[in-house]
Amino acid sequence: MTRSPWIRAARLQLHTIGFTPLLLGNIIAWYEFGQFSWPRLILSLLIGLLIHLVTAFVNDVADVQTDEANVSRTPFSGGSGVVVEGQLSRSDLITGASWAVFLAAVLTGVMIFGLHVHWGILLFVIWGMVSATEYSLPPVKLSYRGGGEFLVLVTYGIALVWAGYYSQAGPAYSPLVWALSIPIGFAVFSLITITQFPDLEADRKAGKRSLVIAFGVQKTLSIVSLAVLSSVLSVTVFLLTGSIPIWAGVLSLLSLPLAVRLLKMMLRHEMEGISLYIKLSQGTLILTLWLGLAPALGLMLDRWLRVPG
Repeated sequence: MTRSPWIRAARLQLHTIGFTPLLLGNIIAWYEFGQFSWPRLILSLLIGLLIHLVTAFVNDVADVQTDEANVSRTPFSGGSGVVVEGQLSRSDLITGASWAVFLAAVLTGVMIFGLHVHWGILLFVIWGMVSATEYSLPPVKLSYRGGGEFLVLVTYGIALVWAGYYSQAGPAYSPLVWALSIPIGFAVFSLITITQFPDLEADRKAGKRSLVIAFGVQKTLSIVSLAVLSSVLSVTVFLLTGSIPIWAGVLSLLSLPLAVRLLKMMLRHEMEGISLYIKLSQGTLILTLWLGLAPALGLMLDRWLRVPG
């Protein structure tokens, strides 16, 4: 069955990097305060989805030149291809992104005025929208100037966990949010960096400045290896120092075999080229997903199994 071009353009396979941090942030707030609002969770996830749609649509609009030259498109890189193949126009995607921005603004208003979430949640939404557009579009156009991977780390690894937490708890401070968002940050950095590899030649011709263009394949693989290692090491450190509950840490560390497998693929080159990049993209996506879901489940288990008094 042929997928709708809008479904292709949405690139929902990558939305997990937005869904899981938001979910984790909501769960952390429940773990610490014992109160939970399903409507707040649902609206925060919907707003996160809309921010993802803006990112995906704007990226396709901005990268037409790159995507036309790309002969190595994968499910994780090279854009959706809907503009290049004539299934949707750039105008269509701009309209779609505009509607997503409008709906996110409406839902943010519902959270603030209907669900009495602190107005500061608006700042997180604004940050998400600015990140979604300025990653690809002028005046910042960060993916073309260098630093796009670090913007994704901050936005999807840290800001979204805080946004989920803020949705439930408001302007409270939580060291646990920092401890659980840092491993996700390393994992999502690994993912977004790997997705640049198949686009190397097309991006270079278009004047992009990704890490793999700046440092080359081998050095960038070393950087990704360090980030993958840091994702599991940070969990280990936080667990051993008591910064995160035991269940959250133990379940997160079940990702260790996956991390080891990823490191072996990068360091031993068990496969080459596109096959390697697709496997690494799949693996780092699963790692990012697990480091969001596992600690969330661990926090729930810790709270449910906690001995009263």
